[in-house]
Amino acid sequence: MMGAGKSVLGRVVAERAGVPFVDLDVEHERRAGMTVREIFAKHGEPAFRTMEREALARELDDPTPRVIALGGGSLLDRSLRLRALERGVVLTLTAKPAELARRVAGNGSRPMLGDAPSEARIVELLEARAAAYAETHAVLDTTNQRPEDIAAEALRIADLAPIAVPLGDRTYAVHVAPGAAREELDRAIDRLAPSSVVLVTDDVVETQVLPRLAPALDRHNALRVVLPTGERHKTLASVEKILRVAVEAPVDRRAIVVGIGGGVVTDIAGLAAALALRGLSWVAVPTTVLAMVDASVGGKTAVDLGAAKNAVGAFHQPARVVVDPSLSQTETLRAYRSGLAEVVKTTLIGDPALFDELCAPGGAERLGVARDPEALARAVRSSVAVKAGVVGRDEREKGERAHLNLGHTIGHALEAAGGFERLTHGEAVSLGLVAALRIGVSLGLTSRDLAASVVDVLARVGLPVNLDEQPLEDALRFSAYDKKRDKDTLRFVLAKAPGSLEIVPISPARVPELLGMR
Repeated sequence: MMGAGKSVLGRVVAERAGVPFVDLDVEHERRAGMTVREIFAKHGEPAFRTMEREALARELDDPTPRVIALGGGSLLDRSLRLRALERGVVLTLTAKPAELARRVAGNGSRPMLGDAPSEARIVELLEARAAAYAETHAVLDTTNQRPEDIAAEALRIADLAPIAVPLGDRTYAVHVAPGAAREELDRAIDRLAPSSVVLVTDDVVETQVLPRLAPALDRHNALRVVLPTGERHKTLASVEKILRVAVEAPVDRRAIVVGIGGGVVTDIAGLAAALALRGLSWVAVPTTVLAMVDASVGGKTAVDLGAAKNAVGAFHQPARVVVDPSLSQTETLRAYRSGLAEVVKTTLIGDPALFDELCAPGGAERLGVARDPEALARAVRSSVAVKAGVVGRDEREKGERAHLNLGHTIGHALEAAGGFERLTHGEAVSLGLVAALRIGVSLGLTSRDLAASVVDVLARVGLPVNLDEQPLEDALRFSAYDKKRDKDTLRFVLAKAPGSLEIVPISPARVPELLGMR
């Protein structure tokens, strides 16, 4: 916002980082040969906004590292805002309206504020731009803060390179911080300033992971709810256990829920947060690869109901997600590899470059056999970034978000047929991917070469790929419970190429034939 300190702070950050500084308003004036106020007067606001968009697009096309101070309206265009979030680290500076009014008093160069800037006008602009300003990697309040201190925090955030899940005023950041889960969790809780904390975890995580994070939680006297581990406990009874602890404490609406564990825990914790007092903020700290790359991001919270997986749930976005790939070191090899199915799936959805890396000699083995920390961090960051982009464009699965279900239609059916115990979720997704590829080949949408490449990568990271060994007839009966079913058809996500998918409605009666079962 005008008066928040972008130009001053931008210069300090650029100097400390040793990179060039660009002030877009200065660039507009240089190119136009007149002040911003004169541009408004002569050409009007629409012409100036066009100039802003074009200038920012040029900056985003330039790969040179630098710091850019954006005009207050530069990111009002959402398509450009989303591109900026993908291209760099976007920080929103703010201050109390009275402080902003004080800073801009007597400055007649700001046409949006008129000749006599007032606090009321600033509040009006802030309210109008609230959703745009919230879609950022971080919000920094400059009220009563020294530029040097804010610059230090800005550089810390830039170094961390958080991934934004852009959802208007519900936007949140995913912090991928290898080895720094405790510090980032501590910051996340402090930022939310809760009245109380309800911790949800399971009995395995409690002993293997929680000791590393305990200082951050003990400082806030967290109420602890420890659930039995495993998918079979992903039930409404587990949600009720959390709700009883919260309500009987009692907590108020400024309380937060912190879910630390795998996808089962984060799903249950998120749903409990959605229901408690009609909605509490929550923080996810995934401890498994599967949860890091999938379950903890996107706001889909749910529990199973009988054979129907994730049948009862709600969209409830977290306030922050802290991802520390090193926490997965406690996973068994089988559980670790299970999470890699979602990584392979996500490369097909939106990261062809990583898919090519996995296809290359040694690429899949480095990730799945050697458990290389750098390879895992790269895979986790890629998967989160792809999913964040998809969720930001389609939060409630009206279109593109359905692509995230690639491999899940048959995968979930196989999982249910095994009582959610014979196969892990990732193993089921791996086999579901093989099924989707086979159906795609049968329909002429997927090339045999692509299908062979994906199956090869899945096998090389250590996942099951032999679909013919699976109880497909039993599994297909469970497809009747699929949430993506539309009347008498199943909606299959099929891969045409890495980064190119298509949703195809298929009659359940036709699926066996397309799978080559008969």
